[in-house]
Amino acid sequence: MAMKQESQLFWLRLLFTAALIAVLWIVKGIEWWYDIDFGTLGILPQHVSGLKGILFAPFIHGSFEHLSSNTAAISLLLIVLLNAYPSIALWVLAFVHIFSGFFVWLFTTPHGYHIGISGIIYGIASFLIASGVVRKNRSSTVIAILVALLYGSMAGGFFPKEGISWQSHAWGAVSGVIIAIIFRNKDLPEENEEENENEDGHFFDTDANKNFETEKKDFT
Repeated sequence: MAMKQESQLFWLRLLFTAALIAVLWIVKGIEWWYDIDFGTLGILPQHVSGLKGILFAPFIHGSFEHLSSNTAAISLLLIVLLNAYPSIALWVLAFVHIFSGFFVWLFTTPHGYHIGISGIIYGIASFLIASGVVRKNRSSTVIAILVALLYGSMAGGFFPKEGISWQSHAWGAVSGVIIAIIFRNKDLPEENEEENENEDGHFFDTDANKNFETEKKDFT
């Protein structure tokens, strides 16, 4: 029964991921079909009118190529997050979404709009890696290593590059680390009960691990 329930939850999480990806493509499809540009709904740093971009920017992409690359990156990371940390995954997603966008709005020079979901991609990746460090249990560490190996090349996104919102990448990563520290004792994997030898040689179980001008856009 437990295995069946877990299987159902896995498919629900997969469906959630697919639904999010579908929204991204529908938004881009509407832009293309009606020949309109949602870029002005992105984050315009240090402008009150740009605050709305904190909510909307991740759903907007500058091109189908931009969207395709982000789709590939977000899909696996989101599936891992939802299944490895099920009770806090949505909190992590919401925190990274809001705070990475807010940091970009607050600290970035106002030279243009910032759009794209890669701030969240960097946030999830950094959360998974940081969790492996601060939790110090086997499963979190394994996940952190795998994510670092698969997505390590994203580190290049922290360096300034024309037309790329490296600020979103940086602040996404910072947000991921912050929420990993906040939730370090939440949603601990079951196998974190490891046998340790005490000073007398006995074993015991431990749960301690319990920019551009206004008309231009930076893609993330």
